[in-house]
Amino acid sequence: MLKKIADNALIACNIFILFLLVFYQQLHIPAWLQVAGRMHPLLLHFPIVLIILAVALDFMKFKDRYLLNGLWLAGCLSAAISVIMGIILSREEGYGGDMLAWHKWAGIAVLWLATAFYWYRSTKITAETPPSRNKFLKPGGALLLVSIAITGHFGANLTHGDDFLLAPVTPKPKAVPIDQALVFDHLVKPILEQKCFSCHNSAKAKGELLMQTKEQLLKGGKNGPLFIAGNPAASLMMERLHLPLEAKEHMPPKGKTQLTPEEIDILHQWISHGADFKTKVAELAKEDTLYQLAAQFLAPPAADEYTFAAASAATIQKLNNNYRVIYPIARNSPALVANFYNKTQYSKKALEELLPLKAQLVELHLQKMPVQDEDLAIIKQFTQLRKVNLDFTAIKGTGLKELATLPHLRSLALSGTAITLAHLQPLLQNKSLREVYCWSTSLTAADWQQLAKQKQVRFEKGYADDGSNPLKLNPPVIENEQTIFLGKHTLALRHPIKGAEIRYTLNGTEPDSLSSPVYTDSLRLDSSFTVKARAFKPGWYGSETVQARFLKTTFQPDSAVLLKPANEKYVGEGARTFLDHQTGNFDFGSGKWLGFRFNEMELLLLFRKPVNVSAVTVSTMQRKDSYIFPPQRLEVWGGADPGKLTLLKTISPAMPDKDTPPAYNSLECKFPGKEVTCLKVVAVPLAKLPAWHEGKGQKAWVFVDEILIN
Repeated sequence: MLKKIADNALIACNIFILFLLVFYQQLHIPAWLQVAGRMHPLLLHFPIVLIILAVALDFMKFKDRYLLNGLWLAGCLSAAISVIMGIILSREEGYGGDMLAWHKWAGIAVLWLATAFYWYRSTKITAETPPSRNKFLKPGGALLLVSIAITGHFGANLTHGDDFLLAPVTPKPKAVPIDQALVFDHLVKPILEQKCFSCHNSAKAKGELLMQTKEQLLKGGKNGPLFIAGNPAASLMMERLHLPLEAKEHMPPKGKTQLTPEEIDILHQWISHGADFKTKVAELAKEDTLYQLAAQFLAPPAADEYTFAAASAATIQKLNNNYRVIYPIARNSPALVANFYNKTQYSKKALEELLPLKAQLVELHLQKMPVQDEDLAIIKQFTQLRKVNLDFTAIKGTGLKELATLPHLRSLALSGTAITLAHLQPLLQNKSLREVYCWSTSLTAADWQQLAKQKQVRFEKGYADDGSNPLKLNPPVIENEQTIFLGKHTLALRHPIKGAEIRYTLNGTEPDSLSSPVYTDSLRLDSSFTVKARAFKPGWYGSETVQARFLKTTFQPDSAVLLKPANEKYVGEGARTFLDHQTGNFDFGSGKWLGFRFNEMELLLLFRKPVNVSAVTVSTMQRKDSYIFPPQRLEVWGGADPGKLTLLKTISPAMPDKDTPPAYNSLECKFPGKEVTCLKVVAVPLAKLPAWHEGKGQKAWVFVDEILIN
């Protein structure tokens, strides 16, 4: 009896799985059922063990047919339950892509292959079955084991990343020398690859956040931008990293490998420095915290191998004060850097006091100090110096011959000093010298031509504007603060640079310097519009485009009611958000947008007195990279009684393609004028994202910020 019940349960599970697959894209899993889906990783090992054990006993020609069939049945039934849980889990937000599809279908193939194997064994194989009838049991079992291995491989990639299996035996890349490294590529990106990519990749975009490219990092996820350049305290990335480990939104999740304090500090410092993707580590000041962190993770410059003994910590501490700072060039390095500050405190004696460190000092920064030529005889004694900065000091150049004898000197900065070509000649005798910075000096064009002939030393003269490198204009300024208006509206633009010409468009195209209209002193408009403007001026590059949208409305409802709730993460101020005359930007998590995905937006607008309505405009956002599309269908209903409304207009907005940029859409529903006291606006999210989209088949989001009437 028990076997019959289990057999029927197995049949029922397989039929239910077929049902789930047919209606897969329409599945909406309630929160209470998501708990069952999340048990998939816990349960899946049970059927794997049972099936592998059953195959092994088959290989060993186990004699107890009833026990073996029972083992096969238990393995198949538990595999079916695991598949059902996996399908439920895959419908949660953040799962998608080819890896998920391969894992899903491979897992289903294992179930159906094992089920077929079980039915054949239990109905066709008996104790009296001749061996010739059993000849494909072993090949079939081997095929099943291979299928399990393939399914497990896809599951591991989905959970831990593509390189999970071979990571222990994959050779690690060699550390990049610090003087060749980029902050993002060689410090930040490796942290993201190791600790974040497993959950935020093209196969498993948790929170709709992808982190594998620069564009994906800048886009952010469903909760908005990942970081705010220059402001780590307000950045979502840092907020999630600093949450308690037990918190649901702590990242990485509990159970995953956590970031070290040094790694968190690198991300913090990178954001604090502007989150730039091209900054070189060598461009940072040596005393900068980010540089010091980089020195821990990156290889030292290949040319610098410091074999001398370190100075005592007591000596370094004694020589540090408010106007002179000494610090190691890298953690645990004997090489030291000295910086002087406050020119009123500088003296020849202050330089001489550093002589106890003459065997450890490799960089000396004296820029803007009142250094005299006779002071260079003291600097000559610091024989380990690689870099000396004398920019904008008081030297005349006569003492530069003293520096020519420094055996390791590679970089010398002399900009803003009174040096001449004759003063630079002795430096050419130094075989280690590679670069000399000497812009803003009295060197003539003929002098520079002569210096350019030198092959060993690069003399840097800096940037000189000869008119061949025009600068780029900054964008025009839109002075209007109010973006929703009644009647007519005056657009006010200005540019801070005298003589700059502002050209604009109102049709969505990019302004150019030839065909676009020129803005004069004001522009009066009486309908909703989106303005794009650029600045142009002879001898300058045109500015970037600035854009703003302005929306016209005629009637203001007295009250508004949402008949279906917005998504709990994007509720704004409820129905008031649609009528507050504040348009949102592309930050859909700013609180100025309401987001809908599994619910249709149904908004009821009420008027105390009847109004004649002939048009309703719904302001929406379009950001396909964040799964935000125009509504599939937009309906406007009207009448005097909320329970007896008439359909006034239905439109189906055009959908973006894969090349459509982010945009704001003012979707207008026009119809013959009707006197109403109630209006209902319905926006239906797109049921299936198109095949070209990374979330193909999933539901799209609809985001709305304003409803305008007439």
